[in-house]
Amino acid sequence: MVTSAGGPAAVGVIKSLEDFDGQGEHHITATDITADSAGMYMADTGYIVPKSTDKEFIPAIRKIIEKEKIDVLLPTGNMEIDKFESLSDITNVFMSNSDTIKLCNDKWKFYNKVKDDFDLPKTWSDKDMNFKNSIARPRYELGGSRGVFHCEDVHQYLSTFHSDVEYIYSDYLPGQEYTVDVLCGYVAVVRKRVQTKAGISTQGEIIRDEHIESECMRMCNFLGLKGPVCIQLKEDKNGVPKFIEVNPRFGGGTYFTTLAGVNFVEIIIRILENKEIFISEPKPIKVIRHFKEIVI
Repeated sequence: MVTSAGGPAAVGVIKSLEDFDGQGEHHITATDITADSAGMYMADTGYIVPKSTDKEFIPAIRKIIEKEKIDVLLPTGNMEIDKFESLSDITNVFMSNSDTIKLCNDKWKFYNKVKDDFDLPKTWSDKDMNFKNSIARPRYELGGSRGVFHCEDVHQYLSTFHSDVEYIYSDYLPGQEYTVDVLCGYVAVVRKRVQTKAGISTQGEIIRDEHIESECMRMCNFLGLKGPVCIQLKEDKNGVPKFIEVNPRFGGGTYFTTLAGVNFVEIIIRILENKEIFISEPKPIKVIRHFKEIVI
């Protein structure tokens, strides 16, 4: 089962499964809150479910798992992933536990948890701090880059004071940004973010960087993360990569890593099927995305 089927992460997961499942051995069930989701038409079956904030969300997912005899749940939506731990009695939930997910999703708690052990930009929650050249971001992610401001003037900074969203602030990092797809305990694949739109990579370049790879694996061990994790880093003015956030789920650019020869979905399936695992060295490729239409 792949959840939040309308998002780029879900589409990447489904495409990754299709890439190695040439004989159609596996059956894909997709879920979303609307039928107008690309992943619903890419999967073998699709179900409309309540919003993750609805009390009927988990009961609805449970019924689908039982009906479709789901062997593994692959969540992709940031707003829902902390709710799936309760389903581990009926299927494989290949992800971190709920408490760890909630810690990562709270950007202020995450910062205070890891700041003494890893490189991060200076971050604060006090609105009386100096606004100049800072980044304001929601304490709890809204999805993609929504709600994130580069505060270059006082008006942008002050606008966050009157928002319904709780903000935290950090020093602006001017350098190269990276996304790292990590399958905890197995592999980390580093990607330069060449171009992004609404927080989603539209162009990326797979590279090897042993320092970033090892630091991301160390972060996953430090936090006790499991399964797929998407980590964001950015370089400071001295070229030092610093952690921005850790998302305990598949990223929107997951398929970039698959195209580089490291298919996380295949690895997960092989682990669960007790088959031999092959992890190739990622190919140094550059990927440019484009739209593909589905007529319904």
